[in-house]
Amino acid sequence: MKIAYLTLATALLLAAPTAHADLLIEANGTTYTFPTQEKDLTPTGFTPAFLSYVTSTLHSLVDSPAKDIHITAADPTQVSKVTQTGTIADGYHLIDFLTRLQITLGRNTPFIQKLPGQILNETGVDLGPLQLLGEGKSTFWGSSPEREFNIRKALNEKFNGVLIPPGGEFSYLDFLGPIEYGGWKRALVIVDGKVAEPAPAGGVCQVSTTVYRAALDAALEITEQRNHSLYVIYYNDYGDGLDATVFPDEQDLKFVNNTPNYLLMVAQEEGYYEATIRFYGQDDGRETTLIGPYTASNETEETLSNVGDLGIGEIVWKYLLTHGDGTQETRWLHSTYFSKAKQYTEPAAELKL
Repeated sequence: MKIAYLTLATALLLAAPTAHADLLIEANGTTYTFPTQEKDLTPTGFTPAFLSYVTSTLHSLVDSPAKDIHITAADPTQVSKVTQTGTIADGYHLIDFLTRLQITLGRNTPFIQKLPGQILNETGVDLGPLQLLGEGKSTFWGSSPEREFNIRKALNEKFNGVLIPPGGEFSYLDFLGPIEYGGWKRALVIVDGKVAEPAPAGGVCQVSTTVYRAALDAALEITEQRNHSLYVIYYNDYGDGLDATVFPDEQDLKFVNNTPNYLLMVAQEEGYYEATIRFYGQDDGRETTLIGPYTASNETEETLSNVGDLGIGEIVWKYLLTHGDGTQETRWLHSTYFSKAKQYTEPAAELKL
């Protein structure tokens, strides 16, 4: 019998203590099992010795410090890269777990404290409050080694630390730079609706797609974007149909910083082959919601009236914006491919990262 099941945010008693029961604790997406014996139990809970063992074990498994980015130099006059050190990541701390479990066993009780990672401006230049405004993600598991290399190079060397002044326009190609040299590897690219031979920097559209998704989440003013001509399976997760192709001298991804202050782009690989882009700046109250994906197999009367009957190569998202001044707007994001897209039968839902 399970005595208790503890989530990341709650401690909840499910059954009265009995001999040979297990204590199950979920922390940061992992479930830990603590088998008990009769000597570990009391009529109302657990013995102090058992709780001490559980607590010390959880501290070693859960506790982790937050990681911060330190900006040491920046040019606030133009869209440019800052000089920075470190990576950003949230930390976690088990707080007063032993006492809380003894006193409030059976009640919903927070017991893990989140320690947010921060952007620390050490330049002496006022860049405004660098708060999280939006993020985008994509996965590149299954890529060739050459494609993986190019994605990581783009994330780490080209787009991590881009600073955009208020009203400044970001160009993906400007920061990507020439691809004929510079250490890029050859990987497959799409040209004129066909998968071509390997070319330098193949795979960097993984990063442009992730930037696009983050820009949508942050409600930035996108001034140039186009989806790929062929449906790409690498972009299934975190927003199927929300992709952005780029190609030197032909197709760019651009957006304007329409926030009240400076905007910092942070590009990192996180988790298991997961590209992540986050924007930090001044929160003016804007909010966004993406609902989808809609395809030919799950279209609705609402999509029919707004974008028409969908073909098998089309994916649509409903994009709801609440601007900083409180005004609301609805847009329809429509991607059309020359190849068949994945078809969804379940109803469209709000995108969750």
